Amino acid sequence: MSGAGLDAVLTLLDDEAIVELLSDAVEQYSPSYAEEPAMEVFAARLNASGVRYLRQPLPGDSTASDHRANLVIELGPQPSSLMWVGHVDTVPLIDEEDQRMHRDGDILHGLGTADMKSGCAAIVEAVIAVVRSGLELKRGLTVALVVGEEEYGDGSEALLEWRTAPLTVIGEPTGLEPCVDHFGYYECLLTARGERAHAALPEMGASAIHAMLAWMQRILEAGAAAGLGLSINPREIRGGASLFMVAEQCEAVINIHIPPEVDRAVVDDLIERARAEALSTHGRCELTFENDYWATGYSNADENVRLEPLRRAYEASGMNWAPTAFRSHSDGSMFHEKGSVTVICGPGRLEVAHTRHEHVSLQQTVDASRLYVAMIYEACIA
Repeated sequence: MSGAGLDAVLTLLDDEAIVELLSDAVEQYSPSYAEEPAMEVFAARLNASGVRYLRQPLPGDSTASDHRANLVIELGPQPSSLMWVGHVDTVPLIDEEDQRMHRDGDILHGLGTADMKSGCAAIVEAVIAVVRSGLELKRGLTVALVVGEEEYGDGSEALLEWRTAPLTVIGEPTGLEPCVDHFGYYECLLTARGERAHAALPEMGASAIHAMLAWMQRILEAGAAAGLGLSINPREIRGGASLFMVAEQCEAVINIHIPPEVDRAVVDDLIERARAEALSTHGRCELTFENDYWATGYSNADENVRLEPLRRAYEASGMNWAPTAFRSHSDGSMFHEKGSVTVICGPGRLEVAHTRHEHVSLQQTVDASRLYVAMIYEACIA
């Protein structure tokens, strides 16, 4: 239950400051590998509030490293009991007009509003309130704003080589639902090779595109029929031939989000069986596949004692603790593999992330900041 100490911190939260910080961050275009403009917004806010932080450069080319660095805040005795992680990078801009930042009442529209600058703004203001309160942290806290999540997580990878904690919260958009389980992520490259022929005589060749379409259709059908809860997305298809030619080669990329209880081998087998079926009608083509990226899903038992501070934080915030699963990919699997109990929880809705009409509720962002204060209080102060 919340006590006088928690209430004292909550009174120091500034709703207008949260909205202003989020708006300033969203104004800065910060796709992966160009995150610094948004990172500077958060650093400036911390500087103005007297909250100390450090920058962790990413390894690699010295010139690039100067401009790509995580921002890390450490409070209280170390090592930390709680780590909060959020990314400041976004996917690339789709349409400047559709994705320009604008406010409509409680809703802030713009690239990065939900995924996930709202979470980053909420935690920064939560930390500022904790520091201003003067309350002593009995257990350590680490807050990390990282780069590179929308690619393959090089910011979190660098962070984990240096810091970890028994409990990690990642502020991806969940509508503030606590996601204690996490889907796995499988990314696969499919390749089809056929035989070139004149376009007027397609029967003389073997179309790689026809074979690829048959293969992908069988993958989608098999995934639906399996009843395993797989989310299969044909992300990209490319290749073909010049004018008046039957396509000699074709490549495609598919993404599959996998419930944590489903083994990767099940997906490998599904793709292989679909390949065999496609070859039965396109025997003159060669079909191969390669798994380019795999992130293991995970489950946390609800009775796990490490979740208790978060459960108490929800209760103190007047919110329902109803654990569920995060159905997308995030850096969460990296932290879980390091032995941390990892929970995904942030403002915004996953279904609007990566779309032309991304947006977030400002009230929910304020509520997130209050929830994060309660998490810090229960995990590090109480």
